Amino acid sequence: MLARLLIIFLVLLCYQCGEDSIGSLSEGVKTKISKKLKQENFQGVVLIAHENEILMRETIYQKRGDQPQHLYRKHSFPLGESSKIFTTYAIKILLLEKSISESAYVSSFLPWFPYPKVRIEDLLRHTSGLPKLLEIDPNFDSPSNQNKVPIQKRLQDAKIPTSFVPGEYWKYTRIDYYILSLLIEKISGKSYADYLKEKIFLPLKMYKTFVDKRDPLPGNSGVYSNPEDLVLWQMEILSPTLLFNKQANSIFEKTVLTDAVAQDQIFFGEGIYVGDYFYWTYGKSKTISNLIYHDRNSKFFICLIDTWGSSKGELSSHKSFITETIFGARNLRIREPVTQNTEISLEEVMKEQNVPAVSIAVYKNFQLSWKKNFGIKNLDTKEKVTERTLFRAGSLSKTTLAFTVAQLMDQGLLDPYENWNHTLKKFRVNLKERKKGEIVNLDSLLSHTSGLTEKGNWDDPVNRGKKHIKEIKDTFADSSSNGLKLYYSPGSKSRYSGGGYAVIQETLSTRFRSPFSQLIDQYVAKPLQWRDSTFQQNLKTPMDFCDGHGTNGEVLEQKSFITPELSSGGLWTTSSEIGNLFLEVAKAYNGQSTILSAESAKYLLSPKMSAANLTVHALVGRGFFLNQTGDSEYFFHGGHTKGHKALAFFNAKKGYGIVILTNSENGSNLIWRILRTVSTQEKWDKFVN
Repeated sequence: MLARLLIIFLVLLCYQCGEDSIGSLSEGVKTKISKKLKQENFQGVVLIAHENEILMRETIYQKRGDQPQHLYRKHSFPLGESSKIFTTYAIKILLLEKSISESAYVSSFLPWFPYPKVRIEDLLRHTSGLPKLLEIDPNFDSPSNQNKVPIQKRLQDAKIPTSFVPGEYWKYTRIDYYILSLLIEKISGKSYADYLKEKIFLPLKMYKTFVDKRDPLPGNSGVYSNPEDLVLWQMEILSPTLLFNKQANSIFEKTVLTDAVAQDQIFFGEGIYVGDYFYWTYGKSKTISNLIYHDRNSKFFICLIDTWGSSKGELSSHKSFITETIFGARNLRIREPVTQNTEISLEEVMKEQNVPAVSIAVYKNFQLSWKKNFGIKNLDTKEKVTERTLFRAGSLSKTTLAFTVAQLMDQGLLDPYENWNHTLKKFRVNLKERKKGEIVNLDSLLSHTSGLTEKGNWDDPVNRGKKHIKEIKDTFADSSSNGLKLYYSPGSKSRYSGGGYAVIQETLSTRFRSPFSQLIDQYVAKPLQWRDSTFQQNLKTPMDFCDGHGTNGEVLEQKSFITPELSSGGLWTTSSEIGNLFLEVAKAYNGQSTILSAESAKYLLSPKMSAANLTVHALVGRGFFLNQTGDSEYFFHGGHTKGHKALAFFNAKKGYGIVILTNSENGSNLIWRILRTVSTQEKWDKFVN
């Protein structure tokens, strides 16, 4: 549901070198790609290949006579953290040679390693839970850091336990792959550099690829290569010669997190980001960044090297444009008329993707720029949407509760760090697994880090009409509980919990002796001048609302949320009204709001930890999720109620954003396409999902 990769366009004149593009891409396609990269101020190398055939290889730089050496074919560039895939391959070759399983414990080979439950596979997939000692040391990578403490000693002296049981969560740390390089050296008896040269680079004839032995974190970084060698490498990925297919293919399998609550697929394999049919990596070293993308179905390979060290979001955006151009995607026109065959209207895309209606609100310069609803409310009745037609917000509802909490904090009526254990026990929440000293507080509930979640849901007919959590029954509940349970230590990881928001809702209503609807009216609807949005359930005509639709276009029965769940998913809204809430948070973040303080807005948008079970590129804040790339800070939230999908995505510092609401289970792809189109047209800063 979340956004993917997007764009700022800087229009500057660049000149290309004299290298001729080669291969079978049409000259028109290559010219279009080259022109666009220059418009976006890209400086570096773009290489596109299909299997082993190089279709385009072009060097773009600012002016003639100013081409950096490493952009020539004969020179190599540092891969940075794109080096990980080579570490992955090397450890797999070694384990095969020595008949060692990836499930073996690291301490079996490195006796000094102070984490006996961490396995090799945990390092490969960033599920080890090792402390992020290097990420919090701003001087670690500095060449002038003469007093650098060895990583082995740091780990031993820190005496910090793993953040979670290894394998149960995903948390990125550079130490993982450094430890893998030590394993390679210990088990093979050779240096990391020599082992990769002997087992990978020479057999694949990658003569311009090597390991910089001075790199402070071999395994995580340190590999140098060039685009032509990387074409040879991706051919090994397509048809493995150094590994069996089964071993090689496991690299591209999504990581599955297993714990007491759920199994989540994470879009990270073994050293690479993965999708259903592709993988990609991003690296940056010595002001040079790169993005390597490989579509394993179509067998297209893209390598981008940027000498200005562009962010992950920027290079991902270039990649998206290149793939769209290669596959002939037509430009989406939302409000403008279609004037040429390279364009397609929003109505046509809605019809293609079987989405009956969509509502869009676009914001610019801290104010609403435009809004419009498209399509029909119900495929059976064919009734058209109006400007005030309501859509389901799904989990976007949670932002209304966070907005309310922030105002109560401003008034000194709530302490986010107050112990709520006693309150939860009153609501029949099961805290029996709590360890001594562990507390659940408002802050952890807002950020989905409380350890409190639920296995089942409260949709059972037995709960219809129930107004309090303690009255609710759940198929997973024991006789003294309602299904809500503390499954892991508060603060150890993030697990999305609608039940946690139900607890906040119930607590506020009890403490302030006010029904939830009145709290929302006082702290959200009136300040933001809402006139249509409602938490009322079981809407009936003549109210102006959309029906939800299934993947085949069938009209779905309207879901009705029980009272304690209203803050989790019960909101009916318009794109501009829920958008105005996001806008007000952005204004407050910049000290421009009369409703919310800057301090409280920054509290809501402060990162707590990775939201890995949603996306490995997201951080969880309080009531919102965060996407940070370069100097830009985006905050967002998705929503899904059966038959409705939604997204709100805003830039916290610059005051622009978008809300997209749909009335179909097919809404996600359309939301992504609209988001990319609008962000391109509006020249937004780039971001990554």
